[in-house]
Amino acid sequence: MATEPSGGPGFAGAHTLLALIKGLTERPRFLARPPAHELRGDQPLPLLCLQRESGANGFLAALAQRLDEALPPKVPYAFVNADTAQEQSRERWTTGDSPDVQPLREAMPLLPLLDVLSFSLAADRFGTGRLTRFNYYRLADWLTGQPLPPPQGRNDQPVVRLLRQWSGRQGQPPDTAEVSSGAIDLASGGLTRFGLRLALWAGRRVGFRWLEKRVPGLRQESRWFTRRQNYMIPRHSVSFLGFAERLTLSRRDSENLDQIKKLHVHAFLEDLRIAYRRRRWMILPKRKGWRRTAYLTVLLDNVTEDNGGWELLQLINEVRNETGELDPLFVVAASDEAPPAGAGINCEIVDPAEADLALSEWRRTLPGRRQQLVKDARFFRVRLPRPVDPCDAPSLPRADRTAWETDAVFRPRPAPLLARRGLVETALVLSLMVPLVPAFQNVRDYWGANCSYFRPRITDGVSVKLVRFDPGDLQCIGYSDNDSQVFGADERLRNAQEAIFEQNRLAAQLHEEDPARPYIGIVYFVGLTHRGAAPDTDDAFAEELEGLLLRQRQQNVKSKSEPVLRVIIANGGVGMKKAPQVVREMLRPLFQADHTVLGVLGLDRTVVETEEAITQLGLAGIPAIGSTLTGTGLADRSPLYFQLVPGNPRQAELLTRYAQHVNATKVTIYHPQLKQGDTYVDTLVEAVHAKLDAAGVSVVDEHWKYSPRDLDSLCSTAADRSDEIIYYAGREDYFGDFLSGVTRCYNRTYLPRIVADDSIYRFIAQEKNRKNTKLAGLPVSYVGMGSLVTLAGRPCLDGKPAPLVGGGTPLDAFCAGYSELHKELDKRLSEDEDPALLWPAELSGLAYDGAGLFVEAMDQIQRRLKLPPGSGQPHRAAVAQQFREMTFKGATGAITFADSRVGEDRNLAILEVDNIYDLKSQPRCVYLIGDLFEKGQPRNANGCPSGGREKGAADKQTGWHP
Repeated sequence: MATEPSGGPGFAGAHTLLALIKGLTERPRFLARPPAHELRGDQPLPLLCLQRESGANGFLAALAQRLDEALPPKVPYAFVNADTAQEQSRERWTTGDSPDVQPLREAMPLLPLLDVLSFSLAADRFGTGRLTRFNYYRLADWLTGQPLPPPQGRNDQPVVRLLRQWSGRQGQPPDTAEVSSGAIDLASGGLTRFGLRLALWAGRRVGFRWLEKRVPGLRQESRWFTRRQNYMIPRHSVSFLGFAERLTLSRRDSENLDQIKKLHVHAFLEDLRIAYRRRRWMILPKRKGWRRTAYLTVLLDNVTEDNGGWELLQLINEVRNETGELDPLFVVAASDEAPPAGAGINCEIVDPAEADLALSEWRRTLPGRRQQLVKDARFFRVRLPRPVDPCDAPSLPRADRTAWETDAVFRPRPAPLLARRGLVETALVLSLMVPLVPAFQNVRDYWGANCSYFRPRITDGVSVKLVRFDPGDLQCIGYSDNDSQVFGADERLRNAQEAIFEQNRLAAQLHEEDPARPYIGIVYFVGLTHRGAAPDTDDAFAEELEGLLLRQRQQNVKSKSEPVLRVIIANGGVGMKKAPQVVREMLRPLFQADHTVLGVLGLDRTVVETEEAITQLGLAGIPAIGSTLTGTGLADRSPLYFQLVPGNPRQAELLTRYAQHVNATKVTIYHPQLKQGDTYVDTLVEAVHAKLDAAGVSVVDEHWKYSPRDLDSLCSTAADRSDEIIYYAGREDYFGDFLSGVTRCYNRTYLPRIVADDSIYRFIAQEKNRKNTKLAGLPVSYVGMGSLVTLAGRPCLDGKPAPLVGGGTPLDAFCAGYSELHKELDKRLSEDEDPALLWPAELSGLAYDGAGLFVEAMDQIQRRLKLPPGSGQPHRAAVAQQFREMTFKGATGAITFADSRVGEDRNLAILEVDNIYDLKSQPRCVYLIGDLFEKGQPRNANGCPSGGREKGAADKQTGWHP
């Protein structure tokens, strides 16, 4: 059975011809040099003319089909039938078939074939290989189809308007002469007008007229047409405007038509050269050109003299010879007739089977032939046989039978890696991003830890740093006085900070309005951040911040002499572990730069890091006030350290005297392991032992290693221990576990009194801790450091303290502000975060008084020296000395440091909650030592403010209960 060649017409030599065509579509590499060739890179391309025998009409159509069916990336090609090209061009430039419709141009293109080719090659069929710009050719072609418009004035050049229409900038600029003259006429004075007219004349000479005639957007075109090509003799024109005018319908009749056509062909080929150019400015690589690995292929069918096909081929030949420039256009033309007799195309026609050898000979002789401007130097003619009959196909060599399957596979080679779209961009982005990866990681870590990264760098009053405490535990340390940085994640804690920052803005505004008014700042320094949830700590710090807020609201009001108060919030991290670093790297520079900041308040936990921070502050001459610290020996760390509450020895004395008061037979101290870096617990246990031993009270130690749950129940025996005291000397973190573990009893009347140290206030103030059903009905006592505020009771929330507590104006002022704040928090915070206590927070009172100390010291210094407002800022040492010389009447009692920088004579009380589970169960005073608000203020036998009731010694002391 006969086998028909698949894919296209088969004939002898099909393999050689198709392989030759495929090879000519492949663009050589940049530095590649084919054998026996002199040139590297791009090679001169022949005008391949297929002289068809009768019946050989389907070759180019089959070739076009193979090119079109190829997978991307495709060889960019155009298949044009020369017989229909003129009609296609005409249809493109007319808006319809009616003669009444105005065409889009006055005259059709001079070279319709070239017009159709430019349109076909720009089609969106080749992906990134398409040609989108034919700037030079289209401008030349458009000008030859447009008449020159009539002039509109003496100095008007119509060609300028024509070119502006082409470039899309048709707006007619105003006549500069008229505008300038109008402006000159408005000037006053004859001499001025004369000078302006002289300047206008000089401006016209040096460039006004040139600027008027510029055509924006055509700089490259004007340079190429007048300087980089020689057709139509550009030197005969003074400028590009004159050259462009010569191309218009109104002027081109006086030009050589052959030169105009060659200009069109040259412009067309130049557009192709630009698209295929591999270098930019002869040095820099042009990646888009490197991506073009296949030459533009034009399949020109049915070429005749009448349809202009032979003319176009001759023009391409002559332009290539005369310019000597390479271009990427590979033309395969097919014709049934021989070239015109006068065309000079007399080169030999070769058989397809010999085409490869003939092409080598053509390349060898091309340099000499083109040098002589031979009219057929670029032509390479091949005879195209009639396809064999399918029955005779087996007689063809196997290579010719399978040529359309093996040789007509057009697939350009991949572009070089560096030229591929997106690769260099990706590499560049990666190269830019790799150094930024640590920064991105840093930013992500900052955000994850609620630590501001960008705003502190552009905002004053903030200095923060992200530090790692443990694996996976990143915390934000530093200081802030505005909402660019808010520490912690707890809602109530953040709300308190934001309210303080709002007061800071108000303080700055008041100071700006009245610079003579004293303006002071204090740093509130504690450990605001931690890993996971710590509601005890968060609420305690929120209460202190709310006390500072109350003091700010009192100071930041309209006044002529009262100091305005700014609060800077500083964070030393969980447990104050980074407190020394914060002092060293951030707070000391802050105090050096800002003399309005007088000192530090707060200082959380008596641990080694806090002690070191106190030492560094003292060495820097910065006063520091510990609002809740009770550790022993802290005053020895700095001569500028002051302490609002008594130390651990005084707390030990309170417990000892209470034990004697209730006739306790034994005191058992429960505490964690000692010598673990918690100076507070170590010194407290040591002081309690010393005091109890000296008083002759039996004392026993019990400690846990990992958790209080390891301890035995207090009811492990049936003995009645109600005459004993259990003293919890530890942190609030473990107190809930301690209570639920040691009080597992059927008969709690046999339980000893449970007294906890001062840190347990944080547990008492937290609703989530107390709402544990295991603790229902359990009475608990704890040491209160600001007990007079606590005993103000429920009436304080209504704006007025309990009348039997005393306190006068300071406590009245505190309760008035606290009542308003409490109502605000009820509205602003969610139900879970809303303060649950039915009495004022003692930590709020202590912080309120701590800030008041700085305000009072500033005020007294001003009054003592009788300084006028705004005369100067006192030195911090003067502020510290003023602390020693004054008595401050605070809401928590009188504060004086005349005899000691530690408030040892301040009141210290044991407060009892009858039912730790019941939030309505308010603390009541069962024993108190130290000063009340005033000397001689009435007391009960247990030292509590007078007005309560006292039961027998064998019973628990109840004191006053609101």
